[in-house]
Amino acid sequence: MGNKRVFQYVVIVALSFCSGAFLTYQIIKEQSMPLVHKLQAPLLFNGAGAAEHQYILPAGTSLYFDQAFPEGFVRYKVYFNVEGVRLDSQEATDKFWLDPLTAFPPDESEIKKLLAGYPLSKSELAAILKSGYLTKDEIRELLLEYSK
Repeated sequence: MGNKRVFQYVVIVALSFCSGAFLTYQIIKEQSMPLVHKLQAPLLFNGAGAAEHQYILPAGTSLYFDQAFPEGFVRYKVYFNVEGVRLDSQEATDKFWLDPLTAFPPDESEIKKLLAGYPLSKSELAAILKSGYLTKDEIRELLLEYSK
């Protein structure tokens, strides 16, 4: 009878230790700092059923790493403080409830569109030109066209 009690005691202590270690791991995991990338140059983005409309994610925007995919893209989270309007949230009903937008560096033709129809600041343009998105020849051609 005594050996059975000792065995039960050892099992209870071992289970307590394991559950404590698991809880400690979960707390540390939740408190760890996320991987973050601060944009050095603006990115264009589109999506939500409107691929023909493009918008700018400005330089300085913080992108928080979420997940890398074998298809070759990485998903990031962007947080917004929404002011002046109450947004009613609802529980997702679809199994695949994520509907991400797509962000990408602008190419020469997209920069021309931005310069023609978007209030692109000098600092935003400078950041795009310094980013390495365009070749030196593309930059030269772009600047020649807009210096006329």
